[in-house]
Amino acid sequence: MTQRFFRAALTAATLAAAASCGLTPGDNPLFHSESQVITFSAPDELVPVELHYQSRTQLNALANAGVDFWSVDRHHLRAKAALNQAQYQKAKDLGVSIIKRKTAVLKNHFDKGYHTYDTMLAELKDVAAKHGDLCELLDIGKTWETLQSRADRRIWAIHFKKAGAGKPVVLFVGCHHAREIVTPEMVLGMVHYLADNYGKDAEVTSDIDNRDIWLVPMVNPDGHALAVQGESQRKNTNNITGGHVNRGVDLNRNYAAAWGTAGDSGDPDSDVFRGKSAFSEPETQAMRDLETRIKPVFLLTFHSFSNSVMWSWDKSDAPPPDPRLEPIGKQLGKLSGYDAYQGCQMYINSGDDVDWTQEFLHTLSYTVEIGSYEDNFDPAYSKVPQFWNENRPMMLYCLKVADNPNAVGGPELASAQVVNGAIAVTPKAPVTQAEYFLGRPGAAGTGHPLSGNGNRLSAPLSASQGREVVYLHARGANGVWGAWQTIWNQ
Repeated sequence: MTQRFFRAALTAATLAAAASCGLTPGDNPLFHSESQVITFSAPDELVPVELHYQSRTQLNALANAGVDFWSVDRHHLRAKAALNQAQYQKAKDLGVSIIKRKTAVLKNHFDKGYHTYDTMLAELKDVAAKHGDLCELLDIGKTWETLQSRADRRIWAIHFKKAGAGKPVVLFVGCHHAREIVTPEMVLGMVHYLADNYGKDAEVTSDIDNRDIWLVPMVNPDGHALAVQGESQRKNTNNITGGHVNRGVDLNRNYAAAWGTAGDSGDPDSDVFRGKSAFSEPETQAMRDLETRIKPVFLLTFHSFSNSVMWSWDKSDAPPPDPRLEPIGKQLGKLSGYDAYQGCQMYINSGDDVDWTQEFLHTLSYTVEIGSYEDNFDPAYSKVPQFWNENRPMMLYCLKVADNPNAVGGPELASAQVVNGAIAVTPKAPVTQAEYFLGRPGAAGTGHPLSGNGNRLSAPLSASQGREVVYLHARGANGVWGAWQTIWNQ
């Protein structure tokens, strides 16, 4: 294939992809036919760029060259990244259009509204002290700097313990990558939401009474401390077996899921350096030990920034290993407004927590990328309420269906209320059966039946011992029971 024909084929592929998104070169400013000429003061200098690509194959090749992608916009075929000289040449050889960005590289602007490690820990301690009947604060491991006697930081987990052993386990995790400063806020926000609303909100009360809930806001406290100082630090701070110039190990390339096979780097100074071996870092060891012990049904692990929800596999193009991953992932995308797809459809990488928990623990694991393509790693703290409203429904949904993930295939209820001693329910679509339980949920088909025409259902409310949660669900024509909806009986 001649060089001219190769470029023509790539242009045609770009046009076809854009047309599928409703775009044309005339109205889309993202089309660039030539790369900008970029000069480097040293081979290892990193320059911030925007890449305009034609196929995921190109992103995979760049990921295997150790490129640290900051954000990928699949719909407009563009990505933000930082390239060194060799990676820049690789991108040019692949036919990727390269636009130098004006943003200063390797710097964050840390809005003081965000939590530091110390302010996060103070709030966790306060929640555990005020709500000791509901939750406990646990030290699950020391950071790398702490083990080197350079700092005193731990990896902390809040455990909502009231439900007791044997209940479905759900885990929420933030800050594998230090500079992704919005991610601890989502997990810490859920800590407060659960603690503050128990006994007030029926859904939260049900979650705490019936789920074993774990939250780890900050996996990478050492790296986060550098992000607070304005550094664009992705990795932990291990400068012995990790990088010396660009210190650390990428914790989300350090898990034993096809470790070292794709989308990472063996160069310690690379931002995607995988470490000397799988689970070489104390932070990933702590998460491995926790997850192996609690065996979560669901894991949501938060990153930024691409407004997306992704599921396994990340490490290969093989189909999802659990048929429930895709429909649940699409439901999470619907609830958040994020793009939902299998992780490998962004680019293939290995050694991450989502693939490891799925492969070895059979967890329904999802990577959530918070923030739009324009938000970067350091959005103003004023955007946190928006991010919270996008992500809270996903977390609550995982809690809702943890006892029966197959409920994603069942019907939803549009409304439910207690009126004059009776329950009235309106399904979103006709159902074949509906029922309720008072106080605690039971096995499907064994509850108090609701009757009606399938579009409007009701039943008298059974006697109770006071204020209790009512659990309602319905079965569709496919025979699948939907997720629980909860209300108060009075």
